[in-house]
Amino acid sequence: TDPARPRPVMVYLHGGDHTDGEGAMHGAQRLAAQGDVIVVTVNYRLGALGYLAHPALEKGHGRGESGNYGFLDQQAALRWVRHNASAFGGDPGNVTLFGQSAGSHSTCAHLVAPSSAGLFDRVISQSGPCASADSKTGRAAALRQGERTAAGIGKKPGVKNWRKAPVEDLIHPFGQGPRYSPVYGGELLPLTPEKAFASGRFNKVPVLQGINHDEQRAMVYGMELAKKQTTGDPDATIDTADYRARLEEEFGKEKAAKVAARYPVGAYDNTPALALAAALTDALYAAPAIDTGRALAARVPTYAYEFAEKETPWYADPAYPKPGFPAGAGHLFELPYLFEIDDYEKLSHAQRDLSDAMIRIWSDFARTGRAGWQPVTPAGHHTLSLASGPGGIRPVDFAGDHRYGFWKSLN
Repeated sequence: TDPARPRPVMVYLHGGDHTDGEGAMHGAQRLAAQGDVIVVTVNYRLGALGYLAHPALEKGHGRGESGNYGFLDQQAALRWVRHNASAFGGDPGNVTLFGQSAGSHSTCAHLVAPSSAGLFDRVISQSGPCASADSKTGRAAALRQGERTAAGIGKKPGVKNWRKAPVEDLIHPFGQGPRYSPVYGGELLPLTPEKAFASGRFNKVPVLQGINHDEQRAMVYGMELAKKQTTGDPDATIDTADYRARLEEEFGKEKAAKVAARYPVGAYDNTPALALAAALTDALYAAPAIDTGRALAARVPTYAYEFAEKETPWYADPAYPKPGFPAGAGHLFELPYLFEIDDYEKLSHAQRDLSDAMIRIWSDFARTGRAGWQPVTPAGHHTLSLASGPGGIRPVDFAGDHRYGFWKSLN
């Protein structure tokens, strides 16, 4: 590297529900080389070791650190980058914090943490809108959940004291056990992102944020896999009963009926899985993305994208057979376009072209804090769609496509 021309630094926080994953699982060589940036990947404590809040852990922690140990690890990494970036060719005055899914929710926490001020200069948020439920975990609720979690650990064979339990008794496999996320309340994270953005009490840096067009197809695929396993039927698929049951679980019986009327199975190739995924994507990802973008845009430069590939590389592992419906741009499926990941099939030529374009967008934003399209405004969620082929990268009516008006009327 040329010390006279330091590169922008991009610090990546991996996803995995704050329960699974590691920084090294996503190779960043191509992003660094093509983008002419320095990429730093980070490990942070996960599961109970990183995010268990409990009254017994509150003592002596006036800053509200209980439940936020993984977050503190991320802060330590950001301080290290500021102090050491110049030693490896990076610009300590130009640091972009970016993350996907749980990593994106972590970027939201850093945006509102007073003690994260000055540790980064831009944020890229992928598939984890700051206004979604995972960024609303209050301390009182987290402490109650922590007591239940600790009680469960204390009942395991051979465990007499949950605080002295072996690590293997504290860790739940991915997708099992309690949901973890940063815990708001206290000096460390005093306000949720929604309240912080509304009041202007957050770290004001440019933000690039977006989701995948079909986020919840990945989760519905998980439902389908579970059904195959529990029924012993390798051909089992999500049916209409599963569709209605999941809607009622998420929205309650009365609202579920309205959602089912707005997302009829017949409008989705008579495929309940596609109708369910569309409804859940719009409710849990798209609407919060619009709310997040508009709140941020009132105070900082904000840009919105949507990863909208029709066909994406599937998992290379035969343990994950393709679903009985098109996977589309599901959750996680933008990652092979930014990173080298052995878990996926190789990109096609057209997909590689899109990958090159996305790397340019991400690295240019890291370099300048600007994107090459109209920014979001409090009145309009101007969004660039990212897909392969001629005309694949274009502005879209994100709010209309994802029925934002319907979801706001339902609340």
